[in-house]
Amino acid sequence: MFTRHTALAILAASVLSACASVDLPDIDFMGKSDFNEEISALNPDYASPDEVPDIPNDVRSASEWDKSAREMQDLYGEFEVPDLEPALTPEEFDRQFEQAQDASGAYKQDDPS
Repeated sequence: MFTRHTALAILAASVLSACASVDLPDIDFMGKSDFNEEISALNPDYASPDEVPDIPNDVRSASEWDKSAREMQDLYGEFEVPDLEPALTPEEFDRQFEQAQDASGAYKQDDPS
């Protein structure tokens, strides 16, 4: 019996064998990197990837992190919120707004242009 699954398997096998028999030329699509000049101009004092350690060796220890955190907490504890001026009442705000508008109008009237 010739079923769908058998036909599909034969079709897949033939497609895969056709792809394997194609011989593509060896083409370098990317060519030379645009960064080759910059890479060669790098400072030779930089470590090469082979010389770099797998695990960083210049990380602070846990006790140093804790010490820095405590210093930050001490700074936070020393901080005092400055005293703020009391908020204006709506009447005082309107009065100051009117004064500012009057000063602006006087400035505009004094402008010779």
